[in-house]
Amino acid sequence: MEDENKNKYDFLLSLLSEGDAMICLDARLSEVDVPRDHKDNPSLNLILNLNFRRPLDIEKEGVYVTLAFQGRPHPCVVPFNAVWAIYDPTLKKGQVWEESIPTDIDLSEHLAQQAPKSVKTQPQVKAGGKKNIPEQTPRPKKDRSHLRVIK
Repeated sequence: MEDENKNKYDFLLSLLSEGDAMICLDARLSEVDVPRDHKDNPSLNLILNLNFRRPLDIEKEGVYVTLAFQGRPHPCVVPFNAVWAIYDPTLKKGQVWEESIPTDIDLSEHLAQQAPKSVKTQPQVKAGGKKNIPEQTPRPKKDRSHLRVIK
């Protein structure tokens, strides 16, 4: 377990050196300190960045950071044994520690919720050769500002 926590520590530091990092954790563990509203969440996601104004301390045991929840700061304690995934929020790269995933969550469902939704769809060709073109949603009207371009 100690090697696993070292891997999480090293991976988190490498992501933070490039920008944001999101940690997925089981907030139900007793040693985790997050706001009471989130304490029953087996897949709580927290975004971290080294440029936060509030204190952020990453140690071998875990992460100690003050985060804002609904505009209110809360000093959080996140031990690495509660962390089961760390990834770049832009989904460029990440890592999951399968041994740490809570047994009562479905990882595929969690990943589907985190994946960006594709807005473009390809027309489907039916047996008769006609294309089934998906309905397009109406475009919102452009904001007509009081300024206009004069040539």
